[in-house]
Amino acid sequence: MKVEFDLECGVPVRGCLGIPDGEFKGLILLGHGMASTPERCFDDADNDYMNALGKSLCRDGYVVWCPYIVQIGDQASQNNIAAMLASHGVSAHNVSCASIDAGEIVCRKLTGASGLNVGAYGVSWGAFLVLHLEAATGRMRPTVVSGYMRDEKKLLMSSVISRNLGVELATYIHFSSSRARYTGAELAYLICPCPLFVEIGSRNGGNTVELGRDEKFAEMQSVYASSDHPHAIDMAIFDGVHEASGERARPWLYQHLESPAYQTTSRLKNAIAL
Repeated sequence: MKVEFDLECGVPVRGCLGIPDGEFKGLILLGHGMASTPERCFDDADNDYMNALGKSLCRDGYVVWCPYIVQIGDQASQNNIAAMLASHGVSAHNVSCASIDAGEIVCRKLTGASGLNVGAYGVSWGAFLVLHLEAATGRMRPTVVSGYMRDEKKLLMSSVISRNLGVELATYIHFSSSRARYTGAELAYLICPCPLFVEIGSRNGGNTVELGRDEKFAEMQSVYASSDHPHAIDMAIFDGVHEASGERARPWLYQHLESPAYQTTSRLKNAIAL
């Protein structure tokens, strides 16, 4: 089902709401990557790195909300959108996070279902968004992060950036320079003890050991361990590239959403500003 509405700040949002047949097991907020769209997340005939994840989640009995992320598109459009929003005192990053967070309201209004257990699954850029959404709201939603775990400073100094010096990268560098403060331990302090599962393809060139994948995850693990929640965080390296897998992540997410402990762990904390 395609959905359109306006956020409170006036920015229009469009997305897809996947509604399963039968009883709803829960709601999953799905953040897609920069090279995808909500429609592609539900189309198994479209061979992109989301691997029709939305359709798989829906087929397993979960309502799935996937909004269109405003950064998507050519580089000039991304810069223009961010600049136009900023001129009105609105953050493009906040709009993206708010679009994902709106899933509970969308689900309630269009299906009539309320009180569903809610999880989040973000892929690539969407992974970064669901992490910051959790940091901002403290909802303790079980969260899967796919295709994102690295040291942003190392990335900015790597050939991934230098070999593209002739390409306009203003938006990416802007976000990377600021988001570098919210990775690893710094991020873990904000979201712990939110249940977190990370999945990375073994051939994912943007999230390698050299770019700090294991180092940053170890930082987050350390924070969780020091808070007496060492088992609330896990990571799986699967045989693949920069893509969603779900082989271990989906069962992990379902288990946490169906657990009796959900009601005690999914709670509001003191919110912070994005």
